[in-house]
Amino acid sequence: MANSFIEKIIQQLLDSYKDLSSIHLVLPGKRPIIFFKKFLIDHGYQGFLPTFYTIEDFIEKYSKLTRIENIPLWLEAYKIQKKYINTEEKLDDFLKWIPTLLKDFNDIELFSENPIRVLEHLASIERMENWAEKLDSKNEEKLYHKNLKFWENNLILYQELKKSLFNQGLGTSGMLLSTVVDNLERLSIKPEDIFVFAGFNALTPKEEKLIKYFISHSTTLLFWDTDEYYMNQSTQEAGFFLRKNILWNYYANREFLWKENQFSKKKNIQVIGTSQEVAQAKYTHNILENIPQHEWEHTALVLCDETLLPSVIESLPQEIQKVNITMGYSLKNSLVASFFKQIFGLHIFREKNKTQGFYYKDVLAILQHPLLEYNQEIADFCKEIQENNLVFISDSLLYKKLNTWNLLFVFKEYKDPLQLVKIMSDYCSQKFWNYNEDEGILKENFLKFKNIFSLLYTQLSEQSLVDTFSLLQSLYQHILNNEKIDFIGEPLQGLQIMGVLETRLLGFKNLIMLGVNEGIIPEGKKDNSFIPFDVKKNYNIHTFLENDAIYAYHFYRLLQHAEQIYLLYNNFTEGLYSGEKSRFISQLEFESPHQIQEITVSYSGSVQQQPEFKIDKTPALVKTIQQWLKKPISPTHLTSYHYNPINFYLQKLVQLEENTEVEEEISPLNYGNLIHHTLEALYTPLKGQYLTEDALKNCLSDYKVHLQEYIKKELNPDLFERGQNYLQKLLAEKTLEKIILRDLTDIQQGNSIYLQDIEKSISSKTNLENLGKIQLKGFVDRWDVFNGQDRIIDYKTSSVGSLAFSSDKRDKIQENTNFKFFIQLVFYAYMILNEKTTHSVQVGIWSFKKPFRGLEVLSYDKQTLITYPMAIDLFKEVETIIQEIANPHIPFIEKTYVKFR
Repeated sequence: MANSFIEKIIQQLLDSYKDLSSIHLVLPGKRPIIFFKKFLIDHGYQGFLPTFYTIEDFIEKYSKLTRIENIPLWLEAYKIQKKYINTEEKLDDFLKWIPTLLKDFNDIELFSENPIRVLEHLASIERMENWAEKLDSKNEEKLYHKNLKFWENNLILYQELKKSLFNQGLGTSGMLLSTVVDNLERLSIKPEDIFVFAGFNALTPKEEKLIKYFISHSTTLLFWDTDEYYMNQSTQEAGFFLRKNILWNYYANREFLWKENQFSKKKNIQVIGTSQEVAQAKYTHNILENIPQHEWEHTALVLCDETLLPSVIESLPQEIQKVNITMGYSLKNSLVASFFKQIFGLHIFREKNKTQGFYYKDVLAILQHPLLEYNQEIADFCKEIQENNLVFISDSLLYKKLNTWNLLFVFKEYKDPLQLVKIMSDYCSQKFWNYNEDEGILKENFLKFKNIFSLLYTQLSEQSLVDTFSLLQSLYQHILNNEKIDFIGEPLQGLQIMGVLETRLLGFKNLIMLGVNEGIIPEGKKDNSFIPFDVKKNYNIHTFLENDAIYAYHFYRLLQHAEQIYLLYNNFTEGLYSGEKSRFISQLEFESPHQIQEITVSYSGSVQQQPEFKIDKTPALVKTIQQWLKKPISPTHLTSYHYNPINFYLQKLVQLEENTEVEEEISPLNYGNLIHHTLEALYTPLKGQYLTEDALKNCLSDYKVHLQEYIKKELNPDLFERGQNYLQKLLAEKTLEKIILRDLTDIQQGNSIYLQDIEKSISSKTNLENLGKIQLKGFVDRWDVFNGQDRIIDYKTSSVGSLAFSSDKRDKIQENTNFKFFIQLVFYAYMILNEKTTHSVQVGIWSFKKPFRGLEVLSYDKQTLITYPMAIDLFKEVETIIQEIANPHIPFIEKTYVKFR
């Protein structure tokens, strides 16, 4: 481990002081403390150790307040809200916004000398924006009136909450810091005390004031881990805060310790783009195998995306025996968490729908949960539910069938939700003691959940506030989201696996960073706040820009100490995920003095060669295929076969259906359907007409209404109120808007568009050699006539590259990554022209990824107009697939798509 920074601090202290017991060493986090102790031993120090603090602990030491956060703080705020602002406020509504507001209060407290002024400013902004409107105090529904009252009420809430917390000796982290800074002259500092602040970067104004007070009133040393590369460049955001710190008066006659020149030294940097997260973990396995074993303890795996942890652990080489994981695994992703989630879901569904019994899907999900033993009694009951089509299962039937089951308490109806919490706490305690040490992970899981349920019960039972399972789950989820399972390892030996923040003050010779994607590092504009950007800038409250600068420092600081650097990112594009590498990588490529090697890796499945999976065409299977040939064939059948013949066999011949699952986040399929059906609703009234500006402007006014109608009819509207689904809905709205604007722009530029049909079913017949007459069918998303030319348009949610094909590569056309689109589009063109509907046609894909770009047209030898002779020729490629399916001598062989390149 290349801990030159920590070792330099220790050497500096030992050179200056023989006894370190009077030193108070203040650090950004706890992780480096153990390394300080190790290196003190390595340097032969035998005296009493310094006193170590994190900055939070150091502030709390000098504050007279005890920190309060999360549920106790929210409930205290709720009491103030009910008492002074809105006596009718419901707790479940209150919890939707109060965590964000309290975070804003804390930020104001941390950064502003006058928090009241900030809140008054926010209320005055609202007044100025609506100066032309006459505020009607009787009309509480007017948005501007509600916003104004919101900020005026927040001022009351802030003042009364702060007063109430002070009276109880409690405070937020911002309040703790403020009380210390406001009472600096009262701090008790012993003359012999020496204070060391090491490894800091972004200090709040009040933290800076605190440190400067210690500088002027005691012996205080400052150590910074910086590099000339980003300190000497004013445009480098990594040095944004440190360039300000170096201007302190403290350095008028002192040396700045330290500004090194490590970053510009020779480094081997590889940037690796992978498809999907698992490929990053698998490629990391290869990297580690190529690092000499004696250097593993000088190697760090830094996970920018902490969800990669399970995949990384599974992919470590077996030779690595010593691993230290200094980041916790999120408890919400555990098997036990999914079990309790099902229990909450069971009761919430019954509560919301006021049913006489429990919903069968919820019951089956619990009974068949992998955490539980699945015995014959349970299996028989599940079978009975399905065979008798029991949608709602009565309490009496559950008691009758499961009367000996130790988890029967799950299916009891509770008038007070906290009763269930108490029972689940006892259940977790029992499971904890039942598991032996060999089942350590499950044992630790149940201990964590016992503590969560005990905490919930203790904090909520004193006040009769929680009367619904929905509200209880909301509070439970808030606690769960912040809980992690800590791993046990040897912190000073072996391979280190950690998150970005755990790397502070540490350095490594070999650095492997995973998840280096834009939107992860840096996070970007994920500023969950009610305070506008310009107000934050005015009062020097951190925005996403400052947060980006903080992560830029962490990134470049790690690189400055490393020699072998591997930066892995996910280049796969799906839904909201852009597959874009972090801009920090782009900055390295364009600005740094280093040569950077770029590698693209795609991975699917295991690297080891698997036995070929194939299904021979037996006489019975041949008969099934012949029956399939008698039915209409669609392009979807053929693209399924082209992608994987085994999938085609299972889905189209054996007709196995995939299990349907409840979607917490909208799937790509349903996302596509959402846009498809909204477009159908918008454009169906325009069939058989030329599109006009007025008609398209009406579509621009109505598309959100139609989108919401589809969500209400086919999906769960509650799921689209917040979170990922809410963002997907916004993305769908923007996609619809751009599609309509594309049409409108085309019209305004003098083009004519006649809408022939929308969501049209088409069919045709053809004769194939040895197979005879074959029925073809398809479903066209849109058929229009653009400037007199027929166009067949297929909408796709995925990205679409060039659809240009050429005769000189005809023999390898099926190897083209876009051949699946070729099948579908040629299929449509052939059916349309075979039915003599038109003389020529253009066919193409309209991708929802780039909706304003419009149609990506299929071309062959640069010819975009497909005539009937051309369609017959191209359809031969489609025919080869049908002939291959029908050929009794060609088995169905699974495609694995395993490749590194």
